[in-house]
Amino acid sequence: MSPQIQPPLILSPAMGQRSASLVGQATSEAKLRGEVYTPLEVALGMVRRLRWPSDGPCLLDPACGDGVFLEAAMRRLAELDLPAERARHILQEHVQGWDAHAPAIEACRARLQAVSMELGFEGALPRLENRDALVDDGQRFHAVLGNPPYLEAKRMPAALKAHVKRCCPVAATGAFDLYGAFVERGFAALEPGGELCFIIPNRFLVTSYARGLRRLLLERSWVRVFDLSGSRVFADAAVYPVVVLAREGARVGYRALDWDGLRDPVDLPAEILRESLDGLMPLPPGTSGGRSLFVRSLAGAPFEPLARRLDLRWCVSFHRAGLRDQFVFDHEPAGAVDPRRFLGGGRFQGNRGVEPYRVAWDGWWIDYDQARARAERNPLPPLEVHAAPKVVLCQNARRARAGLDREGLVLKDTFLSLRCREPADLQRAWLEWAVLVLNSRLFHYLYEHLYGGTRKGGGYLHFLSRYLEPCPIPPPPDAGRVRAVHDALEAGCGDPEAAEALVRQAWGVTPDEVEALDGYGYPEG
Repeated sequence: MSPQIQPPLILSPAMGQRSASLVGQATSEAKLRGEVYTPLEVALGMVRRLRWPSDGPCLLDPACGDGVFLEAAMRRLAELDLPAERARHILQEHVQGWDAHAPAIEACRARLQAVSMELGFEGALPRLENRDALVDDGQRFHAVLGNPPYLEAKRMPAALKAHVKRCCPVAATGAFDLYGAFVERGFAALEPGGELCFIIPNRFLVTSYARGLRRLLLERSWVRVFDLSGSRVFADAAVYPVVVLAREGARVGYRALDWDGLRDPVDLPAEILRESLDGLMPLPPGTSGGRSLFVRSLAGAPFEPLARRLDLRWCVSFHRAGLRDQFVFDHEPAGAVDPRRFLGGGRFQGNRGVEPYRVAWDGWWIDYDQARARAERNPLPPLEVHAAPKVVLCQNARRARAGLDREGLVLKDTFLSLRCREPADLQRAWLEWAVLVLNSRLFHYLYEHLYGGTRKGGGYLHFLSRYLEPCPIPPPPDAGRVRAVHDALEAGCGDPEAAEALVRQAWGVTPDEVEALDGYGYPEG
């Protein structure tokens, strides 16, 4: 039988007899379903990674669509060479598929009937129900499997959003997504020792709205994440997928693997991820040297979180159309209450005022009239956020770009401000050291593997305080040498390789790690 594909159901879950009305409130059914497809071979790979049915026969796909995961389960039963009667009993009595969309259930039934006859199950089928997967009816399963619906909260009908918040309080925080609700409900529906296996966007591993879900999994399960982002699983969609497999039970931990299994996994203690990385779930580097560097950097001393030394702050943002023009000028404004030089003031200028190791003011000014800004319901950050000296970091870039501001420029929200928490750290050259580290290839290597799920269109990484704060950094190796290397680069006459060498020395990079770093393809900033 040739491989088939199933569009994952990007529909609101059924809410009793009101399901159709909720779907009707969406922008379009095509929008709700999305253009994302799960190949049968991926679904089979997911089923084969489960302990089902040997550790228990009950399996659920809570958003079954036209049935690719249920077909995969049937094919798994067939390849296990179970007695025919036992396989049919498992299929009919213990395998279930639910879906909010009644036509999908009928398409699923037709598909699985053909598969049942092909595999010798004589027409035996799973139990298929048109129902709400988010309502807990007390049923428990040894395996919950599938591709849950993806739908951002901002696109949900109001009734659906309220329903998700009632049913899934852990998942429904911030700018949540419907797939997170299915993660919460699927995990809660497991028998002791049961397994959840979902294919979901890799942003789940880093995004703030999923922090509670990640911590829940890390506290109560052994989590394995399989990286499919380089496999072109969803060729026509801007989705970087991962498979998350969480086994409920006393054993907790985290393992990141490649889908093809050709490279060794990365194992990290769950407590490191929960406490040091605030629930982040990183993906593995591609080489043993890279994995060594990665694990060692997260394992503690001499590394410490960046936020322990530096205070990272958001900068000036204008929230209403036209408000910027009342405060920002291309010349020093006469009669301004508090005129200050402004970095990033030009329209569509982005963050071009910062290049690696250098900050260049571009001639714009801001009237830092805090009283007037408050009256416009657009408070400006405290002036100390902009006080010199500080590191200025671009928020979006293919690689981190940072420079030292010695003049106290006011920063637009396309930049972050990084200032020393302790005056003594200024004397130890922590700011200059941060500039060298943030611009280094080694830092990019670590950040991209920690936060690859932040990648935006065009290959840009997203640099935000909540991602940067837990990033590991060793202390400056020698203040005088750090300043000499930094100042030469700032003046445009230094050698970037001297900075790279200093960073690698502080990290204690081994020959295997050097090979991994030198063989890595680095983007332009």
